[in-house]
Amino acid sequence: MTIWKHSLLTWRAIFKDKGAMLLLFGAGLVYSFFYPLPYHYEQVQSVPTILVDQDNSTSSRTLSRMLHASPYLDIRQAHNDAGVIQEALWHGDVMAMIIVPSGFHINLLAGRTAELQVASHGGYLLAGSKALMNVTEVAMTMGAGITLQKAQSMGANPQQATDSLQPLVLETRALYNPNDGYGHSIVPAVMVLIIQQTLLIGVTLLLGKKTELGQLPKGSNAYLGMLLTFSIIALLNTLYFFAVAIRIQQYAHLGEFLSLLVFAIVFCVCIAAFALLLGRIFKTRERGLQLLLITSVPMLFVSGYSWPAESLPDLLYYARWILPTTSGIHGFVGITQLGASLADVALELKMLLCLAILMIAAGLISYRQQN
Repeated sequence: MTIWKHSLLTWRAIFKDKGAMLLLFGAGLVYSFFYPLPYHYEQVQSVPTILVDQDNSTSSRTLSRMLHASPYLDIRQAHNDAGVIQEALWHGDVMAMIIVPSGFHINLLAGRTAELQVASHGGYLLAGSKALMNVTEVAMTMGAGITLQKAQSMGANPQQATDSLQPLVLETRALYNPNDGYGHSIVPAVMVLIIQQTLLIGVTLLLGKKTELGQLPKGSNAYLGMLLTFSIIALLNTLYFFAVAIRIQQYAHLGEFLSLLVFAIVFCVCIAAFALLLGRIFKTRERGLQLLLITSVPMLFVSGYSWPAESLPDLLYYARWILPTTSGIHGFVGITQLGASLADVALELKMLLCLAILMIAAGLISYRQQN
């Protein structure tokens, strides 16, 4: 049979298999809406925080009002029982604790350094660090206000007092992620992983069943026909994620469509060839699902996106390029989020081309020699 005939037979097999249909088409739709949902607010807000005011002074009450005004903190007053506070932190009822010690107001009036005691829950890194950061900002703002008042009381005009307080003006601007949000950072990268993993699991599910029944297609035309079908499916999912879903979820999209299309075609052919190789390894229908499902997080980790690649062991640093997701994540994020051109992601594109050529060659040999 011709390549086109085998491709058509593959489409028919997919449409008759509900499990494969769900993974190859349905999973992407579900993930595109429900995975970004927890990151809708981009940043941690209303972190539950205990405030213990042991000074009960004008200055401590001013600090309390400023802390209450922060949208990132949910301030809860507490008594001075250290055991109760510690239990609340241990059980995760609160993420941070602020203690205003006695003598806080007196130290401020005397021009001495007034201390605050702050602790956060180390088990929840984002919440704990956000609480510490905002308490620091509030304390620095209050301190700046006191310094400004002292400068004016000594005869400096408001402008001079402000200039002496901040002789250098630092203006920070987050490029490509103006909200400095976690969603903008992680969701586009995970989309690449979702595209690959749903394809790999769907293909191994379909081919595993054929292997069990002794109906796995063989020959070069059969292989190329399946490669064509699965490449088209991957391309449809990729264009949906990066041309439609990313806009529905209101994430930044700066790249040109032509660059996206060219990179997507190479990536999809590569992961389709990867899936067909795995389809020859797994001899039962469920084996691919059982083994591939747990590989998603390690793939993201070793890609060098969520963890610095330079911190990986030497073996992993070089071996990670064997996975299409390593080049795919950096390439797609570069094009769609950073506005990169194909020339800017040339390394990733070349790696995917090399992987695709090697995997297709191995696939042709494997499917031609099978019994």
